[in-house]
Order: sequence, then C-alpha cells, then structure tokens
Amino acid sequence: MRVAVTMSAEHEDARYPYDFLRHNYIVYLQNLGFVPVLVPNGIQNPEDYLTSLGVEGLVLTGGGDVDPARYGQENTASNEISPMRDETEFRLMQCAVDRHFPVLAICRGMQFMNVFFGGSLIQDIPTQVNAALDHRTGTHSIHVLDSRIEQALGIRVWDVNTYHHQGVHTTTVAPGLDIFATTEDNIVEGILHPAYPIIGVQWHPERPSPSPEIDLQLIRSFLDKAFWK
Repeated sequence: MRVAVTMSAEHEDARYPYDFLRHNYIVYLQNLGFVPVLVPNGIQNPEDYLTSLGVEGLVLTGGGDVDPARYGQENTASNEISPMRDETEFRLMQCAVDRHFPVLAICRGMQFMNVFFGGSLIQDIPTQVNAALDHRTGTHSIHVLDSRIEQALGIRVWDVNTYHHQGVHTTTVAPGLDIFATTEDNIVEGILHPAYPIIGVQWHPERPSPSPEIDLQLIRSFLDKAFWK
C-alpha cells in the first residue's frame, strides 16, 4: 500500500528553501509494510499527484507549528510556521476525507487534524496550562478514555514519548472528533474521527518509545479499522 507522507518545511528564513523528512518515518512506515510517497509542500494539484502515484493513505508528520490564523488566533507563541505546508496539508486532508483514505496524524499532524475539523490549539502549554506536565522532552503517562481503544489494546494507561510545546486541550477539540487519550493536565494525546478512518496521536511512534509494542498494536488495530467496526 502506498501512503502519502507530508514533510517539514524550512522556507521562511532559509536562503535556499527546502522540505525535509526525518528518516525514522521512512524506516517505521516500511516496517509496517507501506511504500512511503513524499509530498512536496506547495505542489500544484496534490489531488492529482496522489492519483497518479496510486496512493491509498496519508500520514501527517510532525515538525513546526500550525499557523494560528488557521484557527482564528493571533500568533502569540508559535514558531517554524509554514503557510505553504498548512495549505498543502489542508488539501491533502480534504482529499483523504473525500476518498475515505486512512489517515495517521502524528504530533503536529494530530494538531493539524484538529484544526482541519474546526478545533483550535494551545499555542504554548508551559505558559497557558496550569500545572502543566513537561511535554517537550522525556516521557509521561497517557490515559485511555475510549472503550474501543481499551478493548483493542487490553490496557488503559501506558507511557509515551513527548516532543511538543503546543497541543490540543480537552476544551479545544474540534466538534465531532472523539478524544481517546489524555494526560493528567488535560492535554489530548489521541483523537479519532467516528465516521472516517482518521486517527491522531500526539506522541511519536516512529521514535524510540517506552512502549513500542503498544504503539505498534494501536497502529495495526487502526489499519484493520478496528475502531470503526
């Protein structure tokens, strides 16, 4: 199965703008049996690009922040913004919804997924969330709220890695999306769409993980569409 994979953008301050993707995404997706197809930011007609390459799924990767203008806020703490990337990913998401492609959204990808469906973000968790955990580095526990996930995995609490300063709060989730995991400070760690095969995780399953077997089981259950049966 070929899957479209989005890329980070270094456009605003670079003398020679470029897109890039960390190699661990490629390794992880290939180990899952996928053929990754990289999507350049700013490509014309991304819908036709997916069709011409026989793509049947989408992975929204991490890196950088979503432009706050996308969710009706001024920029107070966002950085590494790329409007070009945001527009490319918006069109890819719309294409995935129209074609009922499975979508796996990772870290920033989950945040963008939430914005796409009408939610907003906390621009800087350390300064905007009371008693916030350290979400920038290390690991922390997540708590499953969705019985479908708990049944599929056979576990309710596990540890994940963490690499972000922005996030989705339980109060900023898009209408219609289901929260399936949170942290103790009410930052959302997992969301899914109840009608489409679209799931987002705030952590990085493709990076070294304290719970790699659980991460893999979650993604395989998603690929089997276990949460939509």
